[in-house]
Amino acid sequence: MNINHAQLEIAGESNVGLTRRHNEDNFLIYAPPDGDGVLAVVADGIGGHSRGEAASYICCRELFQAARQCRSWDKDFLHRTLTLANRTIFDFNFKGKRIRPMGCTVVAALFFRDRVICAHAGDSRMYEFARSAENTPLRQLTVDHRPEGYEDLRSAGKLTSTNLVSRSLGTAKYLEIDLQELPRPENARYLLCSDGLYNRLPDQLLSGLLGSDLSARQITGQLLRGALLAGERDNITVICATPLRKEKPENGSA
Repeated sequence: MNINHAQLEIAGESNVGLTRRHNEDNFLIYAPPDGDGVLAVVADGIGGHSRGEAASYICCRELFQAARQCRSWDKDFLHRTLTLANRTIFDFNFKGKRIRPMGCTVVAALFFRDRVICAHAGDSRMYEFARSAENTPLRQLTVDHRPEGYEDLRSAGKLTSTNLVSRSLGTAKYLEIDLQELPRPENARYLLCSDGLYNRLPDQLLSGLLGSDLSARQITGQLLRGALLAGERDNITVICATPLRKEKPENGSA
């Protein structure tokens, strides 16, 4: 889809993966008709816990409903709404006395013409691709929230699961949310995804597709298919945002 408010073309897609019976991921793309920004969200239900798909749905629903009612999108909006979503999921768990409470990770972005606001908890990620003389083009904007000692255990091959997270919506009454507001470089491209994507595809491939001339929809589709062809068993969700491409003039016009 084309989103003119923030001069973006943005597309999203999700797939159950090769072995899961159902998709616990949810995603949201919302651009109000009279607004100047775009909201994009990827929420990934925690594998192995009960009703991860419900937690990720509640997260996206709360953000959508709040975005429709709020005219002022900023860091406080994201923090306030995700805090509410966390408490809503937590209350479901508490009332249901769940031994393995439902929860989800989340990465949410507000895109404006000149800046980007990002909020996240867990291991869903956001990347920025922007060519400059100072930096490598691909930059991971989020930092995965992992238990203490995770990297040491992973390096030693002592982990039975590689998707452990230390933060998630719904599993604790209070949630710490990482928030950042960044300038949006000209021609920068963005990727939001669940761990089902980056677990299978190396940064070189992500960088190659984001740096290509493909549209947001084409990049999204190729990334998702690439993860499936690489054998990803987990759910995969991708949102890609690219600058709105200028229409080429017709032949004979100036």
